[in-house]
Amino acid sequence: MADFLTSVMVSFRLFVAFLCATLAAANSHSKPHAPTKWCTVKHNHDGADDTANILKAFKDCATDSIITFTATNYSAYTPITLAGLDNVIIHLDGNLLLPNNLTKVQHEINITTNQPSTYATPWFYFHGNNVELIGSADFEWGRFYGFGQHWWDLGVQTLRPQLATFNVTNGQIHSAGPSSPWLPLTTSHKVIKPVAWGWNLPGTNTRVENHYVDAKPDNGSRWDSVSFPFNTDGINISGQNITVDGYYGHNGDDCISVINGARNVFATNGFCGFSSHGLSIGSLGKGGSVQTVQGVVFKNWTMDGAVYGARFKSWTGGAGFADNVTWEDITLVNVSTAIFVTQKYSLGPPPNVTSNSSTQISNFKYNNFKGGLNVNWTCITPVCWNFVAGGDATQSIIFDLYPDTALNISVGTMKVHPFEKPANATTVICDPSTLALGEQSILGFNCTRGPYVATPIVG
Repeated sequence: MADFLTSVMVSFRLFVAFLCATLAAANSHSKPHAPTKWCTVKHNHDGADDTANILKAFKDCATDSIITFTATNYSAYTPITLAGLDNVIIHLDGNLLLPNNLTKVQHEINITTNQPSTYATPWFYFHGNNVELIGSADFEWGRFYGFGQHWWDLGVQTLRPQLATFNVTNGQIHSAGPSSPWLPLTTSHKVIKPVAWGWNLPGTNTRVENHYVDAKPDNGSRWDSVSFPFNTDGINISGQNITVDGYYGHNGDDCISVINGARNVFATNGFCGFSSHGLSIGSLGKGGSVQTVQGVVFKNWTMDGAVYGARFKSWTGGAGFADNVTWEDITLVNVSTAIFVTQKYSLGPPPNVTSNSSTQISNFKYNNFKGGLNVNWTCITPVCWNFVAGGDATQSIIFDLYPDTALNISVGTMKVHPFEKPANATTVICDPSTLALGEQSILGFNCTRGPYVATPIVG
């Protein structure tokens, strides 16, 4: 326990040092220069490939420039790397289309030199400094079409692309219109039927506003596996100083997934629909790796039909830590589990291992969760893939921990009721033998396998 406390203090000092360095870098960064060049991306008619036109425009206007996609459909039939950008504003007044041909996409992903992200290789890779992507205020434009429906219909899960990586220092993604995070009609860039993972943010000092995701199958539902959109994460974040303000999406995986390397993440004002996996940290520590996340806030979200509201997941045998994470002001509508924490994550049945090594977690705060639960949406296969012994759709909280690996975890206001049952029917799954010494006094609820009972948070 002493070693764990020491590691937490060391990580905190490193966090403070990082903040100081980040602020110093931000203050020393020169303001972008006024654009001196303008490029309009040429468009080929009749659905011909526009990749060469896109590459030429970004080559000609890579510095101190404005690049405009006009209000038309651009076909990007091969993966594209747009690197070396410096002080560039991109107006996406048109739409960008991947091939509507599954085998073509698989072939191109198999041979592309695009830099892979955490989960897959992106079709669009942006890299540079001071890059601003401005989506059309018109809901019919500023779209990225992935044509994922065909993939979901066939259940194909090999050689799938991530839609885009925005690996930028001092980046912005927003709309040309007024800001309104709850209304899709004012979203900036729109992700329509992505094959799988959406946007990846590994950069530094990046702000995303009003992100829209439509990864809901046209012919399926959250309670069956017909055309299910597996792995359709909305946004994966591994960068530093990242803000997402405004999100509206329907998908079949995490709305926001904060993963290894992420620092200082603020995600606010969002709606997650269909069968989302919620607001997630992880997964971390796969294959015994050392992975870390620090300084994350999720605030003011509505989860409608999601599997989870708030989730943490790490693999058995992993190392590293997740520290200083807050979920606050979360509204639940027909959600399977409000708060789910597991250090025994797997892609199948629970791991049958003897190792107690796990990613350490500390300073997790949950506050002001309200709303209702429903059935376990993961039972679309013969065995529910998030199976927890004793789970019966009444649990507002599930803590699946290894002993003495979690420190300073607290749950504040919780007003959650099971489906068609009163609030006093809400239960929790928590093994008190796994809590570190003194943790029960600050936990905020009675750690047990039974009814949810709020307790005072001492200190």
